[in-house]
Amino acid sequence: METLTTLFLTPPHSIEEALEEADAMRQTLLQTVANTIFLAPPERVWSLEHNLHHLHLVERSSASVIRRMAEGEKQEQWSEEAVIATWQRMSKVIPNRSTKIQAPEGLAPQETPSKADCLRLLGESRERLHLNCSKTTTDDMLRTAFPHPFLGALPGLLWITFIAMHEMRHFKQILELPQQP
Repeated sequence: METLTTLFLTPPHSIEEALEEADAMRQTLLQTVANTIFLAPPERVWSLEHNLHHLHLVERSSASVIRRMAEGEKQEQWSEEAVIATWQRMSKVIPNRSTKIQAPEGLAPQETPSKADCLRLLGESRERLHLNCSKTTTDDMLRTAFPHPFLGALPGLLWITFIAMHEMRHFKQILELPQQP
């Protein structure tokens, strides 16, 4: 978990930097999930599979948002100050588990696939994220924005960071689940 202390110290300056953080967070999550046996949670608490499936749904949706922004009309570039202020707000709220946030409709897991299927789906959504990011530039991702249901407008670059911060939030939630000794 050493990786977690080195993530999100500053806003990303490029798509590549944002993807590196997202991939580092994913690697930490996958290593923990592979090396830990999680028990059934108390009632009304999301299981490991619920969390993993939700992460896939959010990443898949966010990758689509990034694709639409990459293909869409560009506007005035976000200032460095605006990016930093938005990133600071995100970094205080998203990884903080004491702030309860209701998953938007369609992003809360309904039918939960098996752990193996969830891991496969996570791989697919990460591949889609990388593919969509490869079709644009950092400059373009700072010249477009899309509203997040909780955070408001986010430039494309910070949508990538949102995915990683959101994954950290659920990683912490997963670590709260009962585990086999």
